[in-house]
Amino acid sequence: MALGTVVRDVYADHERSTMYQTLSTLLGHNWSWSRAGIYCYWDPYTHEAQYIGLANNLASRFAQHNSLGRNRPSRGNKGAQINDWFRTRDWLGFSIVIQEGIADDINERYSAIAEGQLLEGYRALHGKFPPWNKIGGSTYGATFAARHTGSWFDLITGKADGLVVARKTIRELNDDARADYNEATIHTSRTGMTLHPHDGTIDDRGILNGVRLMAQRLGGPDPWTGEDRYETLRTYLLQPAPHPENDLLRIDPPSTDGPPECRGGLPT
Repeated sequence: MALGTVVRDVYADHERSTMYQTLSTLLGHNWSWSRAGIYCYWDPYTHEAQYIGLANNLASRFAQHNSLGRNRPSRGNKGAQINDWFRTRDWLGFSIVIQEGIADDINERYSAIAEGQLLEGYRALHGKFPPWNKIGGSTYGATFAARHTGSWFDLITGKADGLVVARKTIRELNDDARADYNEATIHTSRTGMTLHPHDGTIDDRGILNGVRLMAQRLGGPDPWTGEDRYETLRTYLLQPAPHPENDLLRIDPPSTDGPPECRGGLPT
């Protein structure tokens, strides 16, 4: 079961606690999503990744990095870097790449493998790791890095859009039960779970095909609208991906090109 849904947001210095509470609610009281996953801090001014990591509990790890509660900057977190960031900038991008609630991240190590793959893909593309990453991740995960792996950072940081990106920000998704249902339903197509038996690939067209197959298997109308389930999900999915950083900074939207073809939730 691979990671596959990218959820982006941007927060200010005074919003650290709000973001933590949102993550705790979205991932801690929701059967759809696992608390474990990948996260990325990024520059909303340039769309460049600053740090990518993995966590068994994304909300708790956010609190550690952001000096919340009893957490203080240390060698084990990025508190110093984040504090320095907010001394000269108003906003910091934050994204999560999440997996389904039934995923066994402890034994299967999905997040560790994905982090290793992404970091190696970034290094292969840029010749170095993101500035806050001092070392790579899982050496086994790094073996899965391929020519297009590094391009996932464009999706994570808002430099590019694709259908693997949630149609709501982290905070919007937490406040919208219908969107949460839609994203959870679409998620299996983003990871390729609906397409592998059909020898499918995960690009924008493949994700839409996976949603169609999922709707057929579920049967019946959409529970929210009573209308055709596939058309409801398709209409939702074809909304523009959110760009709170552009709204805040008045930046033109990035390319709407989808991600390269990929399998298992990460580009090959």
